[in-house]
Amino acid sequence: MKLWFKIVLLNVTIVVSLGVLIGMAIRGTVIKSMRSELTRQGESISKNLSDRIADFILLDDFYKTQEAIEDVLDKEKDIEYIFVTDNKGYLFAHTFEKGYPPDLMRWNPMPVDKLLSIQLLDTEKGFVRDIGVRIFGSMNPELHVGIKEARINQTLSRIRNLIIILTIIVTIVGSVLSLSLSKLITRPLNTLVKFTHDMAKGEFGKNIEIKSRDEVGKLSQTFNNLSHELEAYRRKMEESYKQMLRTEKLTATGRLSAGLAHELKNPLTSLKILFHTLKNNPVLTQEDITITLLAVAQLDDLLTKFLRFTRSDEFNPSYIYINSIIQQVINLVQFQIKNQSINVSLELNRLPSVKADSAMIQQAIMNLVLNAIEAMPEGGTLAISSKAEDSHIFISVKNTGSGIPDDIKDKIFDPFFTTKGDGTGLGLFIVYNVINLHHGETSFESDGNGTTFNLKIPVST
Repeated sequence: MKLWFKIVLLNVTIVVSLGVLIGMAIRGTVIKSMRSELTRQGESISKNLSDRIADFILLDDFYKTQEAIEDVLDKEKDIEYIFVTDNKGYLFAHTFEKGYPPDLMRWNPMPVDKLLSIQLLDTEKGFVRDIGVRIFGSMNPELHVGIKEARINQTLSRIRNLIIILTIIVTIVGSVLSLSLSKLITRPLNTLVKFTHDMAKGEFGKNIEIKSRDEVGKLSQTFNNLSHELEAYRRKMEESYKQMLRTEKLTATGRLSAGLAHELKNPLTSLKILFHTLKNNPVLTQEDITITLLAVAQLDDLLTKFLRFTRSDEFNPSYIYINSIIQQVINLVQFQIKNQSINVSLELNRLPSVKADSAMIQQAIMNLVLNAIEAMPEGGTLAISSKAEDSHIFISVKNTGSGIPDDIKDKIFDPFFTTKGDGTGLGLFIVYNVINLHHGETSFESDGNGTTFNLKIPVST
């Protein structure tokens, strides 16, 4: 829900609530005041009329009494009825045109010791206030005047309509003013929201132009300071990261050089011995030639793998399809799979194209597959799966071999580390560097039931 809508809704709720509360308060006050006024008016009319008709009652003059009653009824608009009883308590005169009600004498019976009795009656025509007076003190003749409360209802109706009209007018005016005010308030807030979204995207160092001197202005200045501080911090982190990469590269280069020198020493020693032998005995045997060729091949293999991943200019990214590369790798190792009775399980889901170096990705997957095959010399299951999720491609290569011992799990990605007698120790190191070069992640899980290598590659690198 938008902030401006909340402000307008709050204004409408407040105005309507105030209108209802004011109406309820006024209604109670008006009813109480007007009933008091009608009661005083009825008492005055009853006393004046009783004085006027007292002699007519004594003389038993029905016509004069009726005439006086009709005269009062014509002048006073709030009177509903008038009736008079004689000395015996019987109805003497009244204003009921269609006959008097049979229970008339029970409407407001007057106690003997009272000269005035007021009773609120609920009739078919609404509430009527019956005011009864004794005309001659303690004698039986009574005068009853019924005062209608219709004027109260009419007044309440006019007040209700007036409050409703005023509430509607105030609501409309207040809504327009609230909308204008809310737009004035939310405009800089919307600017702040957009600014925070830009910052969330990493666009630091910008300024937000809000010149108000209220809390929003102070908040915008705080965001400006934060933006510049984050920009400075990012630059510092980038510089630190570059320095760390340089340091790591130097360290890695040293480790690679030391490992490469160690690995080159063995074939070079063999060649050195052969050439010393050749110096004393110029005749080479078939065995000498075989050893020489193996040593040269080993040197060539080491240097080829070393140079392939130390020269950054060989990285040639293009849009490739991972599932096709996996199929190619499986086809290339088909002989080893059949020879070792390995079952292959492929679960390749539909993937988008990814921008990567095809040769490097193939080499990385090939290394994982070859490692899996070597981990199952007695046969097993090679399971490869792929899926796309959250703008990344996930590749899993699982074998059912004996697993990786816990004491070497933290070393398997190190260059030249190997547990194989004839291994170079560069296979998993190559996998790690290829995926890292593509801004991805490499992880593995291993126990006594086998090992699973997981590759995570972003769709756009």
